[in-house]
Formats: sequence, C-alpha cells, structure tokens
Amino acid sequence: MMLQRGNALLILSLFFIIGGCAIFQKSPSTPLIVDPLVERNRQWSAQVEVGNTELQRKNLRAALTAYEAAVAIRPEASEVQRKIAEIYFQLEEYENARDAFVAFLVLEPKNITALNYAGYISEKLQDYAAAAEYYERVLNVSVDNLYALNHLGLAYKQLQRFDEAIEVLHTALSFDPKCERPESENLHNYLGLIYLERGEIGEAIAELRESIRLFPNEIWAREQLATLYENQERYFEAQLQYQKIFEIDPHNLLALTRLQALARQDFGQTEIVDVPPVTLLNPDVEHIIANAPDARDYPDADTLVLFNYFSHDVLPTGQSRYTTHQVVKILTERGIQKYGDIAIPYQPTAQNIGVNIARTITADGTVLHPPDEAFNDATPPGLLSQNLYSDAMWKVISMVGLAPGVCVEYQVTLEDKVPGGETWITGAYNFQGTETTLESSYALQIPDTWHLRWKIANDTSNAHEPEVSYTENDTVVYIWRYGETSALIIEEGMPHINEVVPRLRYSSIADWNDVYTWYKELAKGRYTPDAKIEEKVQQLTENLTTEEGKIRAIYHFVAATIRYVGIELGQSAYQPSSATEVFQVQYGDCKDKTTLLISMLDLVGIKAYPVLISVSPYEQVDTALPALSQFNHMIAAIPTESDTYIWLDPSSATCSYGDLPYNAQGRTGFLISDTHGEFVETPVFPSETNRLVSTTDMTLNNQGTVEGTLHIQTSGQYDLNTRWAYQQIQPRAIKTTLATELSQQFPGIQIVWHEMSDLNELNVPVEIRLGFRVENYATPLSSNVLMPLPIDEFGEYAEAFADDKRAYTLDFGYPTEVEKTIRVQVPEGWSAALPEDSHHAIESAEFTRQYRQVENIITYRLMFTLKNKILPAVAYPAVKIAVICC
Repeated sequence: MMLQRGNALLILSLFFIIGGCAIFQKSPSTPLIVDPLVERNRQWSAQVEVGNTELQRKNLRAALTAYEAAVAIRPEASEVQRKIAEIYFQLEEYENARDAFVAFLVLEPKNITALNYAGYISEKLQDYAAAAEYYERVLNVSVDNLYALNHLGLAYKQLQRFDEAIEVLHTALSFDPKCERPESENLHNYLGLIYLERGEIGEAIAELRESIRLFPNEIWAREQLATLYENQERYFEAQLQYQKIFEIDPHNLLALTRLQALARQDFGQTEIVDVPPVTLLNPDVEHIIANAPDARDYPDADTLVLFNYFSHDVLPTGQSRYTTHQVVKILTERGIQKYGDIAIPYQPTAQNIGVNIARTITADGTVLHPPDEAFNDATPPGLLSQNLYSDAMWKVISMVGLAPGVCVEYQVTLEDKVPGGETWITGAYNFQGTETTLESSYALQIPDTWHLRWKIANDTSNAHEPEVSYTENDTVVYIWRYGETSALIIEEGMPHINEVVPRLRYSSIADWNDVYTWYKELAKGRYTPDAKIEEKVQQLTENLTTEEGKIRAIYHFVAATIRYVGIELGQSAYQPSSATEVFQVQYGDCKDKTTLLISMLDLVGIKAYPVLISVSPYEQVDTALPALSQFNHMIAAIPTESDTYIWLDPSSATCSYGDLPYNAQGRTGFLISDTHGEFVETPVFPSETNRLVSTTDMTLNNQGTVEGTLHIQTSGQYDLNTRWAYQQIQPRAIKTTLATELSQQFPGIQIVWHEMSDLNELNVPVEIRLGFRVENYATPLSSNVLMPLPIDEFGEYAEAFADDKRAYTLDFGYPTEVEKTIRVQVPEGWSAALPEDSHHAIESAEFTRQYRQVENIITYRLMFTLKNKILPAVAYPAVKIAVICC
C-alpha cells in the first residue's frame, strides 16, 4: 500500500514539475495545437447545457438564445432545432415556430410530432393549404394518426374541399367509432360544421346530436345545436338545449340570455295563413249544436264529437288540399283537458296550413274566439327522443272559455305547396276514435279519369257505399258517411287501432306492379359501389370461405357501424341515398342502410333484395289494395335454394345475424326483385330462440346477510334488448345501473364486482356476471328467519292481466323461454318451509316452479315458456288464472 501511495505522489510531483516548466517558461516554444472539431463540440455542448439549465428554470428567452447559439455552431443538431421550435410555440411566436419546425423537418422529414406541430401552426396562421400538406405527410407515415385525420378534415373544410373533409373525418371515425381517444372528441362537431356550411341542415343536426350523445356534459355542441334550432325556428328544441346547458353550467351567459329572450318573446306565434277550406261537406253547425245531446244522455262520456268531417281535394297534378272540421261538446272536467289544446300535424316545408274556424260556443250561445297568441307551432315531443330529424310540426290551438256544456268548433285546412309529382293517391280514414262520435263523413274529390279502389275494413257488415257525383270540372266526388260510434276502449297490448275500428282505405294505384316500378325507378343507380366500398368488402371477407360467413360479416358491419339516423325531409322520405353516400357519411335510415347492405353483398356475388314492410304494432299490409302509405320500414331478403329467405334488418344495430327484431317478425312484406314485386311473409321465431337464463348462487349467514353471484345469459330478442340497453349507459355508470335494476329483488344491494361480454360483438350473445352483497336480507321472526326469494318474474304482466276479460287479442311481443335458478346456502342445521311446487300448461304457455332443500342448500327453479306471442281474447281468462296461481 505504501508503495502505491509513493508512486501516486511521484506522479503528482512530476505533474507539478512539468506544469511549472510550462507556466514559467522563459524561452520561446512551439504554440499549443487545438483540434477545431473538438473545440466546436465543446462550445456546442456548453451552449446546449446552458439552454437545458435555463429551460429547466423556465427562462425561455435565455434558453432560446443558448439553443440558437448552439445551432449556429452545429446546424445539423435536430434535437436542439426541435427545442427551438417548441420554445417559439410556447412563446406564441407562431411564424418563428413554423420556420423552426420547417428547419427541423429538413433534418427529420418523417417526424410525426413535428409535422403535426407544423400543421397546427399553419392553421393558427390561417395557411390552410400548408396545414393540409403537413397533415397529409403525417398520414403518409401513419395512416391511423387521429390528430392528423381530424385536423386535416378541418383544413379541408377551410379550403372548401368538403367531400374530402367528410371522407377523412369518417376515416378517423372508422379507427375510433366511439370517439374514445382525446383526439376524436370533436370529430362529430367538425362534421356538423361541414354539413352546416354545405347547407345540409339535417345532417348537421344529426352530427351535433351524436356528439351530445357521446359527450352529454360538453357544452359547445349544445350551443351550436341550440343556435341552429333557433335559426330553423324550432324554438322548443332550442329551449331544451339551452336549459340543459344551464343545468351543466349555471354561469353560462349564452344559455341564460337566450332562455330569457325566448321566454320574453312568443316565438311560437306564427302568421295564420289564409288557406281556404275544401267545401265538399257543409254541415248546419248551428242546428247540430242546438240539438246536441247532453251529459244525461251519455253519462259515461267526457266529450261528444257531434260531427267529424274530413274533405280531401286532389288536383290533376297530384297536389292535395285537406280540411278537417269538428264540433265537440264538452261534458266533464276531463273533457276540458282533452280539448284544451288542439294539435294538427303538418310539414311546414311542404304544406301551407290555415285555421279557418276556431271558436267556443257557450250554453247561452256566446261565441269566444282564441286570441292571436293562442295559435302556435310546436315540435311533436316524440321526435326529440328519437334519432330522427324531420320537418314535422304541430299547429296547436289553445281554446278559450272551456267548461262542461260548451261546444268547441275548429276547421283547419292543409294544402301542398307544390304538385305531388305522382298522379295517384293513397289514404285511409278511421270512423271511430276514443271519444263517442255521433257522425263521421269523409269526402274525396279526384279527377274523373283516375281509377279509385276502396274498402271499409274491420266492419264488413256496415260497409256503406259512397255517394258519388260528378262535377263540371271533370272531377268525381265520393262521400262516405258513418253513423254513431262508441268510444273505443283501449286495452294493454291490443292490436293497432287501424286493425280494430271501421276504416276506409282507398287508392288510385292500378296494381302492385305500379308500386314496384315506382320504387325501382327511385332506387335506380343507388346500389352502385365505388372503390372505397369495394375495398371495405374485400377487407371484411378476405379470410372467409363460406357464403354465410360473408353475409354475417357484411351485415354486422352495416348494422353496427353505420349509424341509424332518420332524416325525413321531402323526397328523402321515400328515396334511398346512394350506397356511396351512405358509406361516406356512415349513417342513414332503414332504406339507406338496406341499400348499402345490398350493394356490398352484391360485390361478393350474393343477391339481396329490398323488402317494404309495416312493423308492429302498426297494421298489417292489405295486399288487396295497392297503397304506399301501408309501409313504414325496409329490410333485406336473400333468397335461398329452399324457397325461403335469409332476413336482414340492418337498421337494428344490436340484432345479430340470423335474427330479426320482434316487430319485423310475422309481417307481410313487398319484395322488390329484379323483374317484379311479390309479397313475402317474415317468420315468427319460436320461443326457444328468445331465451333468458338466470342463475343466482347465494350464501346466507347467521346475521341475515347474503353474499352471492348472478349469471345472466341471453339469446334472440333478450340479447338484442340487453345489448341495446347497456350500450346506452356509460361504462362508469354500469355498476350503479345494475344495483338499481336489482334493488327491487335485493333491497340495499351492493355490487361487489361485475363483468359483461363485449356489447359491440354481435357474434357473441350478451352475458352478465356479477357478485353482490345484501345486509339484513333475512329478517329474524321469533325463532324463525324470514327470507324472501327474488321471484317476481311476472310483475311486468300484472297490468296486462288487470281486467277480468278482454275485447281484443293480447300481444306479448314475441314467444319466449325463461329459465331461472336460485340456490341459497343456509347455515348448517337450518331447515326451510317452502311453497309447494306448481305446474300449469295451457295452449299458449307453460309454467313450472320447483322448490327443494338438500342438506343446507335451498334451490328454486322456474321454467316458463310463452309459445305464441298473440293471446286470443277467448283464452285470456284461463291464462290469467294461471298467471295468478304462479
């Protein structure tokens, strides 16, 4: 050790001796040679170190000076160049930042972060062409970069390249369909702005509403939508949006001021258009009122409709004018509620409306007229809860002076603003309603060259022939008159009113081939795909070898990925959008989605056809009378070799391949084939396809607390309904929702854990598993313990079986099978007093309940089968007894 120490001292001594000679040298010597590369690197490192130190201290200017000095020494140092660009960006010196990022990109041309920075800065500087170029360069490196896709869409919008903007934003949507990534939070807002700038109001509203659905607490989309509604004079919807904004942010000045403004000004009031009535029926109103019965004659009635007249005049161009005329006598306070506000539906973009008469006639003959502010336009409330944009409105008349004994008279006329376009008419009219009616008449005037077919449905014994007369104007007038009808009794699950009451149906369409030709012409060219559809089909089916696999993949894509949005404006209420347009915008209504589905299937050699149907609970199609108004939905059908069809309803986003929503089952459809139209019947799926299996295992301790697990399995309609219901719930709210749903069976339930199958995977039936705990579930009772079994399976049927008998059939919706098992492990030595087993088998259903105890395990099992979805009225009493017993 000493030796090593001496050596060390010797070396150190030598160092100082040499050093001394160098410092104190008195004679000239050769200059010290310095490597310029080493010196440059030293200076560069020193400047970078200074820059890093100042940056850590947040001294941005000092850091910038040091970094720029470093870059002056080594211009190729890309990392320092990037820091310079980012500092300029933080200082909001955007032109300098842009130049710095451009310099950096010369060194690293494929750096995605720098390209996105350069694109964003170009947007800030309003150089949208440059911004688009930078984002395009990003996508050349990374096709799924959501930031670049979203901002490229915005850049294209500013450049008025709207089609490209929509396309690129939908590409982003394909990578993040639920906008779960932060980069996509405004995706639907961007689409809404583009559609708004293009003047496509319905599409803009659809996108903004989708943004609100995904992000209900975000305010910007609601502000835009509310303003848009105001501009469209849809003030009710605007108020709802402002009110919601105010609930989210009570300090939001826009919401507060607009709500105040809308409250002060009666925006609902509109000018009453002078539209003269159709005068085909001319009742003696004064005589009818003077001789009207009173409450003593109809002690069970709230109102009496003294007459209900409807007149329809059709011009040779197909343009229509309609007048409805009623006089109603109010008999009770409940009657006042029914006729305080009279709502007439119409479409303001396509129809003019005029209120010809609105008055109240008191018992002493005094006539009261509503003031001008009593006439308002309102949006039908149902539209607000649907994914639908429609131009439907209500003209609402608020009647005055209502009291028992007065009569209300109103006459309202609607007229088409433009010719109908088709020289045919179809229509229908009910001669019975929910109020007692003394007289109903329907008058129809058409060109005398038109052929009219008609029938009175649901009352063949009183099928009155119409009064027919011809005019000097080459028209023919038909008048159907119907006498007194009682108030229709409404029952839970009854058939649609149109299948029950006396109903006039008419049509000037010669035969169903005309309907076929009409739709073929409307859909002409709409199925043609483009390269993007072809690419998607190739992607969906490239690894599939069976026809069924290809159908399944394409159907699931259209059903689940293409959003259902109904936009019913003008011609679009009938004509499908082209397949390319639906694929581009990624949404559409039933006919749009069906058109895209047919187009995509055709690319893999599978022929599918559109089918017009009427879904339940609406009336069935009357095949004897060609009429467009009978249809309200469209699905697709694929013919098979066994003369059957594969049925596909792409409008239902949660319906798996091989199934149909229950409201499309057992319906008559009109299939549009290549050469002709034909009627087809959709199947009713049997009970075993609609299964709900529930298994609960619980352990009860001595303190009355239970801990357990629940496993739910679904198929068919249960799968469809469960999938849809939980897709509407945000993931963080699932646990609370499950607890709420189970709280009636398990008061005070605590969900310990839960898991659910992938709701977006249509190939996998929905399954739910959860663990739970309930304290004080069992109640001490003397020397016993009372523990309820969660077996209220038929509570939902209670209302349907409230009455002793029925006048009409009862529709349960769909056949079902329910299997429920509950196993309870009780403490050792406990025994249970259990109910007796029960079994009931009737024509329409079968019920079995079993109770067992083996050692300390109590088992309850229910098996329920509903074989037919329709219960005849005559079978109702027997089924009611069985339900009560079970």
